Parts: sequence; structure tokens; C-alpha cells
Amino acid sequence: MTAASIMDVNQRSVDVQFAETGAHWMIHGHTHRPAIHRMDGDRRRIVLGDWPHTASWLRIAEDGAAELVFAGCRERLKLC
Repeated sequence: MTAASIMDVNQRSVDVQFAETGAHWMIHGHTHRPAIHRMDGDRRRIVLGDWPHTASWLRIAEDGAAELVFAGCRERLKLC
């Protein structure tokens, strides 16, 4: 079995990317933890699921509201 610590991103690297880019959202492919991970302030790390098992997508409406849909669950975000 693979250790959970290597099945996710390196938090320090994530923090550096947010600091260097000034971004509020980071969207990336699956790390076996599909979800909207809340970071400091209004920052979010949005992880999409792996297609064969947890199909997911990020839908952004004209009003800026975003919806992450995966595994039959929905969570709404508002763009910064």
C-alpha cells in the first residue's frame, strides 16, 4: 500500500506557487484526494478526481460562481 503522504501534493510547493503567482485558486489533476481544499484566506486548491473511478469537472457560470461536481456531490464557490 502507498503511504498517504506521497499521494497528495507537497504543501510547501503549493504555498510557494500561491505566493509567487498571487492566484486564489489552483486546479489540478487527481492526487487521490478529490475535493476543494481550503487554504489560508480565500485560496482554494481544487483537485479533480481520476476519471475511471471518480469522474469530476469544474463548471463556471457566467456570474462567476463555480461548481465542482464529483462522485455525485456538488460544492459551490464564488470566484475571487
